[in-house]
Amino acid sequence: MAPAARKPTAVIPSIRALEGAGFAVRRPFPTGAVDHYGPFLLLDEMGPADNAPGEAKGAPDHPHR
Repeated sequence: MAPAARKPTAVIPSIRALEGAGFAVRRPFPTGAVDHYGPFLLLDEMGPADNAPGEAKGAPDHPHR
């Protein structure tokens, strides 16, 4: 039997940040308003984005890619 679904305890607003080559992400933490998460825990949401051919932005190579 599946456990009962839990209800959210809070809605955390996100901030807009630029990453990589300048693509926009929405980031709810880490921020000063949410201090109960570790500083190395990141949650980014991006897209959808409309880019013309050859205009797509990415991120440079990095270890966890």
